[in-house]
Order: sequence, then C-alpha cells, then structure tokens
Amino acid sequence: MNSPRSLLAWLAAALAGSCGAMDFTLQTRDPVTGQVRITTESVAPEHVAVIAVDVWNYHWCKTATMRVDAIVPRINKALEGARALGMTLLLCPSDVVDNYVGYPQREAVLALPRVPLPPLLEVSCPPVPDAGGCACGRERCAVNYGWDGMHPGLRIGEGDLMPDTQAEVYAICQQRGITHLIYVGFHTQVCLLGKSMGLKAMKSAGLRCMLARDMTDAHPGYDPARQFTPDLNTEQVVEHFERHLAPTINLQEELARIGRWDPAWVVDPVRIAPWGTRMRPHLFEQPVTVTLTAPLQPRGSIRYTLDGSRPTPQSTLYAGPFLVSRSTELRAVAFEGEKPVTLESEGSFALLPPMPPKPDVLVGDLPPTRSVGFGHTYGGQVRYSGNTQAPQKDHSNLGQPLRINRAVYAHGIGVHAPCELVYAVQPEFKRFVALAGADENLISVSHGSNLARYPSVRFKVFIDGKEMAASPVMRVLFPAWRFDIPIPAGSRQISLVTMDAGDGSREDFADWADAGFVTRDRPAASAQPHLMPR
Repeated sequence: MNSPRSLLAWLAAALAGSCGAMDFTLQTRDPVTGQVRITTESVAPEHVAVIAVDVWNYHWCKTATMRVDAIVPRINKALEGARALGMTLLLCPSDVVDNYVGYPQREAVLALPRVPLPPLLEVSCPPVPDAGGCACGRERCAVNYGWDGMHPGLRIGEGDLMPDTQAEVYAICQQRGITHLIYVGFHTQVCLLGKSMGLKAMKSAGLRCMLARDMTDAHPGYDPARQFTPDLNTEQVVEHFERHLAPTINLQEELARIGRWDPAWVVDPVRIAPWGTRMRPHLFEQPVTVTLTAPLQPRGSIRYTLDGSRPTPQSTLYAGPFLVSRSTELRAVAFEGEKPVTLESEGSFALLPPMPPKPDVLVGDLPPTRSVGFGHTYGGQVRYSGNTQAPQKDHSNLGQPLRINRAVYAHGIGVHAPCELVYAVQPEFKRFVALAGADENLISVSHGSNLARYPSVRFKVFIDGKEMAASPVMRVLFPAWRFDIPIPAGSRQISLVTMDAGDGSREDFADWADAGFVTRDRPAASAQPHLMPR
C-alpha cells in the first residue's frame, strides 16, 4: 500500500498536470551510429490525439494474438489518462472498421465535413525489419483473416472517434486543432507504419507523430536457436523508427510524471513464446523451446510451474529458455520479493500423438446406431439448425471436400459440433483410428475473413460409455489430432463425440478424416497424413 506521503505527492502531480502544456521526452537515434538522442517538446494536451491502430481481437498467429492481449490492460490505463487530460482518442481497427457502423464513435467521423489534404510531404524510410509475423517457432501458424473487431477488453470511450483513412484523421485534426499524434497499437512495422491512418501517412500530411514504444508490438518472429525473440524483434523495429521515421516516448513515464499513472498498478503479464492457451493450444511434434519475459518489469523475477498449479515466490525461478517435450500447462508470474509485479500468464502445449495407420474398415461404410447433431431432437429425429446437415460421408458437413490443416482427405465424416455418432463394435475391430480437426473450407473464401476465429471444437472417443481419448481444443489450420485407440475385447459400442469448446457453436464445422477400424495387428504408419490426390 502506498504511504500517505506518496499518495499526496501523486495527487499533487495530478493537479499540476491537469492544466498547461505537457513536456514530452522524445527519443531518436542517429541514423548511422544509432546513438540515442533525447530532446523535449511542450504541447498542450488538447492539441494531442492518441491513435490506437489494429488492437484486434484475433491474429492468425496465436502468439501475436496473446501479445496484443498482454498489452491491452496497459493501453487502457494510458487511454484513461489521456481522456482525463483532454486529449482526443482515435480508435482505428482498419479493415474491420465497418463492423462498427451504428456506433456513435464511427458515425461522428462519417458526418465530418471533408477537408482537402495538404500537399503531402515525402517521407522516406528504409525497409523495416519484418520477421514474418509468426512467433511460434518451428510449428508456424498459417495465415488467415479471422479478426472481426477490436479486442473485447479495449475500453471505448463515449467521446472517442473511429477514423479509418488519412483523410478522416486529417479532418479530425483540422477540426480540433490537433497537431501531435501519439501512436499505440499493432503491429509496428506493418499496420502502425503502413496503414492509411498510419504514422507514415499522417507524418506526410504534416502532423507531428510520436510512437509510444511501451505500448506497441512488432509483427513478430521467434527463433530461439539464435536468441531472436518477439521482444527483441520489437526493440529492433522501434530502434528503426527512431533512426529513420519518428521519435518515441515511454507513455507510462509521461503520464506518471504528471500523476496520471500510478506506479503501483499491475497491468502487464509475463510474456510467453510460443504462447498457446487452453482455448488455442500450441500443438507440437518435436520439443519446444519456451521463452518467458517481462520486459516492462525488469526488476521482477519470473517464477513458473509446469503442472498447472499457481506460481508462488517459491516456484521454479526462470533462468533462461527451456524445453517442453510433453503436454504441459505452464503458469508464470514475476515477483519482487513476495510481491507479484505482473499478472499471471498461462501457456498450453499439447504433444501430438504418433500418426495412426490407415483403417481397414471406414466408419463411413458403417450404419451408426445413433446419430445426433446441431439442432433439436424429437423422438430420436433431429431437426438440424441453420445451414448445418446430418453428418456427411466423405465430405464436410456442407458437402465440400474434407479439409484439415491445408490437407484434403478422401474419406471421413463431416459434422457440426455438438454431434455424436455411435457404432456397434464388431469382434474383429482391434483399434479405432482417425485424424480429427476443425474443417477449414471457410478459409477458401477471403482467407476466412471475420470467421476463422470462431471454429473451436474438441473431439472425444467413448467405448461403452467410458472416455478413452480426447483432443485439446482444435482450431482452424491446426494439425489434425491423431487417434489410435485399442478396443478392449468384448466392447459393444464406440461413440465419436464432437463438442464445442465452451465458447458457443458458431462455425464449429469439424471432420473425422480417415476414421475407422484396424482389424489386424500392424505397426503404426509413418508420420504422413493419408491425403486425397489433388
């Protein structure tokens, strides 16, 4: 708890910062030597706008998604302070801005009189380092456009505005006398730089632009073999901005100096690379090198557990990257002594089982004794919902090819979760085998725009009512989960269950590919999927 004296000091600073100009500490670098240069600039808060770019609710890279999630609490605190100072807040989700039609923050922008852009200045900047956009290492994520809005934790103020273009931002600045823009958001060298409302575009329109280096993250990369981490990637990109494009500020320090940021706030989690979660786990075949960081809490000691238990100051001390070679639930917190100085983070890692052999008997050739799916059931008859259908043989639930992780399969069953298929077990059935995953035909339309974030399913197999195996949560463009289950002698029935992941059933189309029964003893197949020729 803060002492009365420190609280009084904080209050005095807040009162002092409630009027007059702010003195910003600007950091640039010599373009050749990289030597840091510090200058100050005074500007009244009413002439400043904070512009948050692409604080999305999803990214095709799961680690990138979680790194956005990690910075949103920090951004919220900064925006809260900026609003209190009288700064204008511009929230820019770029290509999904039209999902906010009807919001007063968007409609107010559309109603503004158009203002002609001035003659644009030439802004030159050498190519910015781009590490590829995926921070998951060897098991890279595949590109899709699943985001459909801003992060749900990002607070939208009543007086905030949602511009989308250079012209819209310029019109706001002209109307409100804004001369300076502070950029926060993602991903630094792509969206913050290159979008129509991005830093380069607005600098060319004559605005004084600054980058908040403590509230941004680069389009990430991760190569632990050469000690290249997402944090290092961001540092390099920020340095590039400082050399060639714009000054940076530490927005937390700027707000703390005038009493708008309480140093006691705990807003940052430990960052994990790669960063899977229970709802979007990191699937792997070879051991994974895991890196933990708390770059904004450098004095904190990271403590972690690998069994899903809550970390304490006595938990294992993080001393450097370590290997995960089996399915693991990681939890981590940074402490200063006994005091936590970060929020808790979780990391979920799931080791893929060996590839199963191809079945001798396909489930698609067998009549199920029970088949229920997404809809209403009356007297054993199912009224299927919306555009879903009964389970489909050798096709997706909507009649397309069976597609999992960019592979097309000739045989299997296409379903929509929740669904259960029950089959009688014949004496000759030795094992049940299948490759199960989220169907990804939606990726073929506009790279899954607005939809790829939604499919999330779990697969389970029951024999005579006993759960024999289960997948983790499976998402679009995940590798198929591999089932190879011995069938006990005397078994009567086997149930193939597809469930939603607890977040609703929207777009939960799923495939049981190469699903069936092995009738003779033979070794498992190689680690190559059984694909339908293209």
